[in-house]
Amino acid sequence: MAATNEASPKKAPAFYKSEDEVRALLTNDAFKKFCKKKCGECGAPAFKKFAKVSPLVVRAQVGSFWCASCGRLLCDAHRNQHTCEKEDAERARKRNQNVAQVRESLRREAAAKEAADAEAAAAKRAADDKKAAIFHMWKDRRKHAAGVSTTIANMVQRWAVQAPSGRAQDELLELYTSCNRINLRLWNEVSQPTLPGAVDDEAYDRLVANYDRARDLTGLVIVVDGQPLDTHLPWRPRPPPPDDAAAAGDGGP
Repeated sequence: MAATNEASPKKAPAFYKSEDEVRALLTNDAFKKFCKKKCGECGAPAFKKFAKVSPLVVRAQVGSFWCASCGRLLCDAHRNQHTCEKEDAERARKRNQNVAQVRESLRREAAAKEAADAEAAAAKRAADDKKAAIFHMWKDRRKHAAGVSTTIANMVQRWAVQAPSGRAQDELLELYTSCNRINLRLWNEVSQPTLPGAVDDEAYDRLVANYDRARDLTGLVIVVDGQPLDTHLPWRPRPPPPDDAAAAGDGGP
């Protein structure tokens, strides 16, 4: 009796409904198994080429081996030429349409594309507007800090020049030098920021400390529009008044 060779039935391919499901195959723990998977069209090993590649690199190439329409994982030869039930069904549906149905289908597709494009454009505008608003907000904040620094540097210079010779004048000159350096730093941050999304708080705090020391040495304050200069930056939480702070630290009788 002659022996017969019967081909074993072809194993049904696996389908992955979303890109997240495919990415789950590309974690460090599952990556070796992924590299052994076969093409969903021809059944041949498809991903041995990735065995020595970082999973992070492969995660960025999901579209090159996964069909989002049918969900198959595919080798290079069949990525763009394979059985795709969704696309086959769509072609069959279009073949069975009459002229009016085809026109209506094309109209709906065009309308859907127009709506999607408009939504994407609106989302991009909103994102751009938000980004621009944040940029200008921080630029205005840097300008505010730099403006205060200019006021302080100019006045400390005047106090140093007008002070009598001696240790106090020497210290005021040192304070002016420091204030002037900080002033240049803060204005440079306005035109060419090195701290995106921030003001150079450390430099500004040194400036305020210099001003406080200059006040102690001279007994003078800077007056702007009839009021003592407020060195508090408006976007920072305002500290409690000195009396309240002292009371808060006092445990009471």
